[in-house]
This record gives sequence, structure tokens and C-alpha cells, in this order.
Amino acid sequence: MRICNTNVPCLLCRTDDQRGKPLASNVIKPYEVVYIIRPNLDEDAVDRVVLAVEEFIKGTGATIETTDKKGRRRLAYEVDKMRDGYFVLTIFHAKPDAILGIKRMMTLSEDIIRSLIVIHEKESAKTL
Repeated sequence: MRICNTNVPCLLCRTDDQRGKPLASNVIKPYEVVYIIRPNLDEDAVDRVVLAVEEFIKGTGATIETTDKKGRRRLAYEVDKMRDGYFVLTIFHAKPDAILGIKRMMTLSEDIIRSLIVIHEKESAKTL
């Protein structure tokens, strides 16, 4: 059943075009999540947060490819009265249905001040 009248993919209608075919929700896609952990945590607490995020992602049925701790870095602007944060990049493969749960967990976590999940694209050849 269509709710809107557009020619683009619609999350509200859960269809990919005017023909009304359902969106493919069981296709596993590569994603990357970048999140910033509060700067007032010590190294052990940061490791526990990273481990908790990884376990939650695995709990959704996803598989983690890599996790890269970028370390403590200066933020471009103040977030929650903080100027620094621990940056972490995780690349994983999951079904699109799992992404909403992961976003919600990161939003509700008190130790994560910002996060962003995008579809991971392989690096293309760099041109000079």
C-alpha cells in the first residue's frame, strides 16, 4: 500500500519505486560507523565502551570486519561542553533492519557523544 506519490525510494511505504516492490531488507550490506567517546574516560573505560559496541553490533547478527581506534582528537566544535573525544571507526556487514537498533543504542549511550553510520564504499583508485 502506497502512502506517498513519489518516484524515489520511500521508507514510509517500504517500497523502492512506483511499482510498489518491497525494499530488499534481507540483503547484507557493508557499513561503517564512526563514534566519539567522552574524553573524561580512562583507557580501560574506552576499551569497555568499544567492546560493548562491538558486542551489540554482533548481537544484531552483523559481522565486524575491522575496528580502528583513532585515539583522542580535538573536535571541530564543542559538543556537550567538550572539546576532545576518542574517535573509533568500525566497519561491519549487516542487514539494513539492524541499523536502526545500532543507531538507537549509540544515541542512548551516555559514553558516546556523537555517532554516524553510513554505507561503506571501497576506496577507489586515487587520481593525481
